[in-house]
Amino acid sequence: MDNQTVQETAKETLTRIKEDSYSLGITVYADFVSIAHNDYEEYVIDFSNYGYLEYCLFADALKLFENNGYDQITKIIDELEDSE
Repeated sequence: MDNQTVQETAKETLTRIKEDSYSLGITVYADFVSIAHNDYEEYVIDFSNYGYLEYCLFADALKLFENNGYDQITKIIDELEDSE
């Protein structure tokens, strides 16, 4: 898989997580953005509100770091936030 395809897949995955979070009224996307996008701020996620779906979506978000660096993920987050 070439670099462009990997980046596009990461953007599609994060877009899906964002849309699912908003439509289901869950905080997974916001939680991920808060810890991934704020360099040194301390952010605590309340996992007591998470169920199976939330854990799966959060895991999908964390897996994005496997093939993408921090800078690429924050760039994608910025693009998604700017598109609102």
